[in-house]
Amino acid sequence: MRKVVTALVLLAAVVAGWAVSERHYIQRYLTFQGDPMVVPLEWFDPVDRVAGRQDDDLPVASVGALTIDSQALEAAAGFAEEQNSQAFIVVHRGVVQLERYWQGADRDTRFNPQSMSKTVLGLLMGAALAEGYVQGVDDPVGNYVHEWADDPRGAISIRQALGMAGGLEQMATSYENSFFSRGTRYNFGDDFNGMILELGLVDPPGTRFEYNNEETNLLGMVIERATGRRYASYLAEKIWQPLKLADADMYLDRAGGSVMKSCCIFSRPYDWAKLGQLVLDRGRYEGRQVIPAGWIDAMITPSVLVQHYGYQIWLGDGYVQPGPAAPAGSDRAVAPEGYLTDDMIVFLGFGGQRVWISPRHELVIVRGTARWPVSWVETRIPNLIIKGLADRETPA
Repeated sequence: MRKVVTALVLLAAVVAGWAVSERHYIQRYLTFQGDPMVVPLEWFDPVDRVAGRQDDDLPVASVGALTIDSQALEAAAGFAEEQNSQAFIVVHRGVVQLERYWQGADRDTRFNPQSMSKTVLGLLMGAALAEGYVQGVDDPVGNYVHEWADDPRGAISIRQALGMAGGLEQMATSYENSFFSRGTRYNFGDDFNGMILELGLVDPPGTRFEYNNEETNLLGMVIERATGRRYASYLAEKIWQPLKLADADMYLDRAGGSVMKSCCIFSRPYDWAKLGQLVLDRGRYEGRQVIPAGWIDAMITPSVLVQHYGYQIWLGDGYVQPGPAAPAGSDRAVAPEGYLTDDMIVFLGFGGQRVWISPRHELVIVRGTARWPVSWVETRIPNLIIKGLADRETPA
């Protein structure tokens, strides 16, 4: 009996020790509400501050000075509202044509832009290149991530990872919320960077396009290592403060640890309108070149593997699947028709978070939400707006 008691005591001690070491993961797992789309922002704890310098300085058109037909604006807003949108903003030629909120939200309400955050990372890589922290896009990541300096994975180039062609293994292939899932452990755990370094290669770098969160997170590690800065701090200095955006937060693996770089910059939809305008204006804001114009051009150049993706940004409608609508609880890019312009640039996030940009039409459209769409049609909102442009000058 004494041996049994001793064994039980030892087992209890081992379990207790494991529970203490895994307490962060266990706490997140037990409190998660089962859907990454609708989980409240308060669940993400701890966070790292992206300090801004707020100035809501986009001019607003008076009713009599709208450059987009008001009926078209209302039709687009009506569809946005039907699709459980929380925020909807339309900017034409740098002037807000419509700004509307639902579900108790207002301009200061934050949302989770999900993978639209990837495009921000693409912009931030441009800053790191301009400052010389990163020498070039053809540099292997092993030049900056020393753990892979002599590893085949270190041969992945920054260009390949930017274009989702690094060949890196996926952390998970679904959003299954299982305690023993590697993907769940990654998203709920306390070592985001460490788990990236455990991934293997599944394709030779540069041979296949595959959308992969972990290639974005790897690029975030490159930025951190190259600059010697915390990601949120560097983002604040190079983009958030120069654009005069409001304070934002990013999801940390643990206090003092690393942020998730592929998603989850908790911020205001209004600030995404300004980010979209930055891309439209080729990196320029208030007479200052925040991001080099040449880097914006590079970001929106199609990769050699697919025409609908550049550097952490979606292009055109090559990813839009033909069909009438995506079913409830889905944001698949489905539409019966493509975009009514061939220059569409898209920040795209899980759940229908979108920034649509058309340089030809000098147009930026933001749609943000904290709920699933009802029956999503990918091209409907921008096409309604394009049809309603009051002034359709043909570019020279």
